Amino acid sequence: MKKPKDSLFPRRFSDDKNLSNNDIPKPKLKEDKKDELYHIKTFNEKLAKLFKLDSNNNIDDEKKRKIGIILTTVILLTLIISAYYFLIYQPAQAELTAEKTDKLNELHSLYKGPLVASGNALRLEHEIEDANSAQEVRLINILMFSTKDWKNYHLKSINTNKDQYNRTMAVYENDTKNVIMPIDEATKIVNNHDAKVLSNIMFEKPNTVSVPILVSRLQAGAGLVSVGSVVDIYTNVNNTLGDTNNTNKTSPDVSGCTVLSIMRYEENGEIESEYSKGHDIIQGNNTNPNEDSQKFTSNVLEMLKGSIVNGYDEKTTVEMLQNYGIKLSNYERQINLGDLDAQYMLLIEVPQERVSYVLNNMDEIVLTIPTTNAPDWMVSEISQTYLNN
Repeated sequence: MKKPKDSLFPRRFSDDKNLSNNDIPKPKLKEDKKDELYHIKTFNEKLAKLFKLDSNNNIDDEKKRKIGIILTTVILLTLIISAYYFLIYQPAQAELTAEKTDKLNELHSLYKGPLVASGNALRLEHEIEDANSAQEVRLINILMFSTKDWKNYHLKSINTNKDQYNRTMAVYENDTKNVIMPIDEATKIVNNHDAKVLSNIMFEKPNTVSVPILVSRLQAGAGLVSVGSVVDIYTNVNNTLGDTNNTNKTSPDVSGCTVLSIMRYEENGEIESEYSKGHDIIQGNNTNPNEDSQKFTSNVLEMLKGSIVNGYDEKTTVEMLQNYGIKLSNYERQINLGDLDAQYMLLIEVPQERVSYVLNNMDEIVLTIPTTNAPDWMVSEISQTYLNN
C-alpha cells in the first residue's frame, strides 16, 4: 500500500544519497590570490630561518605578531640610533675634538721651553685628553696655572741671572731686541703680566760690550743724552726697494743701552765771546760816545791741559768745566739756538750679539730716550705741557 503524500517529506528524499558523505566542491582561488599567499609563505619561511623556527611547522598568528613586533622594534631602534649618531653624537664628537685641539695648542703655546715638562703641564694635558664634553674642555683654565708657573720660574731666574751691577737682560723670543734693566724693573714686568707675555721672555745674565759710535747731533738724541742715559736704538733706513718691514716697525732694534761717555769735536770747546754795549754821554753841546765791552777767549780742552800740568788749579778748573757739553746742549735747547752740525763720539753699552748690527748701521742709527727713563728736564717739560692743557 502506498504511503500518502506528505508535503513536509519530499518525495524520494530518503532515496537520495547522504549529502554529508559527499565532498562539497570548493571554489577555486584566483591565480592572483595564490601569488599573494606564495609571497607570504616565502616571507614566513625566511623569518623562520632568521629566528630558528621549525620551517616544517606553520607559523601561527601569535608567532607572526611577535615577529612583527620584533621587526618594528628593530627598525625603530635603528632609525633612532642613526638619527642620534648623525644629529647629536657625531657633531658633539666633532666639537669635542676641535675644542681639545684648540686647548692643546693653547697649552703648548704657554707651556714651552723650561716649563714644557712641568707637573701642571702634564696634568692639564691629561685633563684635556680625558674630557668627555666640549664644555668640560672649555672650563680648563690653562692661563691661570701657566701664569703662576711662569712667575715663579722668572722670579728665580732673575735673581740667578744678575750681574755685578744688579741688572739682568730680558730676551724676547719673537723679537730681536734684548733689554738690559735693573732687577726691580724686571720683577715689576713679571708681576704685571700673564703667561701670554711671560712665556715669550727669558732672563739672562747681561753679556755686553762698550761700542764707540760717531754720530751727528740728530742721531745723538739732539745732543741731549747724557752719561748714564738709557737709550733705545732705531735704524733710519731709507726704503727704496718697496720693503715695508722697516717702515712698519714699532719696536727698537736694540733696547736698554747705557751711554757711558760723550765727546764733542774739539772745535766745540773753542770759545771766542765778546759782549759790548754802547751809549752816548752828552755834556752841553758835546756828545761823547762810550762803549762797555767784555771779551772772553778760551779753549776748554787747552784749559784742561793747562790744569793737568799745574798751569791752573786743577780742582777749580775741573769743577768749572764739569758737564760742559751737556750744559751747553741744555742752554742751546732753552734758547732754541745751537750748533746743528756738531758731531758726537759716544761710548754705548750694547748686548754682545748686537755689536755688529750697531757698527754696520752707524750712519743710520738714531738714539732715542724712552720717556720711562727720561731725564729731569724732559719730565719737567712734559709735566708742564699737560698741566697747561
